[in-house]
Amino acid sequence: MIANRRIQARTRVFQGASVVFNGRQSVLACTVRNWSETGAMVRMSDWIALPETFELDIANTDGSVRVRQCWRHGDDVGVAFIAADEQRSGEVVSLQEARARRSGRTGLPSA
Repeated sequence: MIANRRIQARTRVFQGASVVFNGRQSVLACTVRNWSETGAMVRMSDWIALPETFELDIANTDGSVRVRQCWRHGDDVGVAFIAADEQRSGEVVSLQEARARRSGRTGLPSA
């Protein structure tokens, strides 16, 4: 038997949701299968690579929650909720700015 390492007990649910990332340009259908105060397990409709962090939009609710992928077994993905003080901005940056950040330059070249 596998030991339960969860901090909080989870409640079984069957709620439609969407995984949202890439500046809200990528939206994938999923189903929330269980939920707790600290995380959830979502089932994707098909296996697809996901980023480390993304938003989880729950159907029939106001807004979304930012999550971090903890584990993955096939179509099932375990996520932990990211506290508001840990969240990075979901800002979309230009390709030029992203390259500048990656190379370590602090400012963009003047045009």
